[in-house]
Amino acid sequence: MEPQNILQKAIGLFRQGLQFQALEWLARLLQTQPDSGKAWELKGLIEDSLSWQHVSIHSLETATTLIPLSASGQYVLAKNYLETGNTALGSSVFTILLQRDDIPDQLLPAIAAYLGRYPDLTYLALSACRKAVQQDPECGDSLLGMAFFMEKLKYPYPQTAGVLRKAVSLEPENRHYRIALSNILVQSGEMEEAWKTAREISRTELKQIQCSNCLQKLIHIFTEAEDHSRRDFCLSLQQLLSSRDTQSTFNPQPGSNSSSYNFLKR
Repeated sequence: MEPQNILQKAIGLFRQGLQFQALEWLARLLQTQPDSGKAWELKGLIEDSLSWQHVSIHSLETATTLIPLSASGQYVLAKNYLETGNTALGSSVFTILLQRDDIPDQLLPAIAAYLGRYPDLTYLALSACRKAVQQDPECGDSLLGMAFFMEKLKYPYPQTAGVLRKAVSLEPENRHYRIALSNILVQSGEMEEAWKTAREISRTELKQIQCSNCLQKLIHIFTEAEDHSRRDFCLSLQQLLSSRDTQSTFNPQPGSNSSSYNFLKR
């Protein structure tokens, strides 16, 4: 079988979740073509999927001596440097990665969310969000992520609020963006604008909130604005949520979902 066909066979097996079979085909290819950079890169990606970080690093480093890594390959290499304790090298590779112009749109949120796990690398997470906004200025979630990391880095409130206003303008019905913006406005002492932002959240959207702390923040805003109707509605939702939480303590359900960027629970 031709080398290119063997590589495609390995890719197909990997996509099916058959990592070990894919590695077997790559081993055959590398026996005859040890300088196949694409084979080494694919090998590193497969090894990473098996949580073989050290072996993956070796394969990807070998690939870098033969070909320019893809954005995904570079991401995996940088990630594995961090996970094996080589923070300086990992942050350096991430910095280089974020300068590329060919990062797939779907990879940038993953990079930002991953880097967000490392407090010392928050600035790089912000860079990933900024790049996502540059690639798609109409993506509100990227703006939300950008504002999230700006707040972590203690950017001035007006700058963070400006980013969130843009997100709200793109999706006025999105409660997540409005809650995030209203929270920032409260922290900056702009209570009237916080109320004007929060009051536009429909009751249907308010009912979707599953965070008691988020409801408490809205209750505070509506109380300060003497918006008794919305305050009482949020109080009733909070009480309902509290009773559900009490029940779930006795009847826990497996699994839960969380957002990569969560302003709402702070």
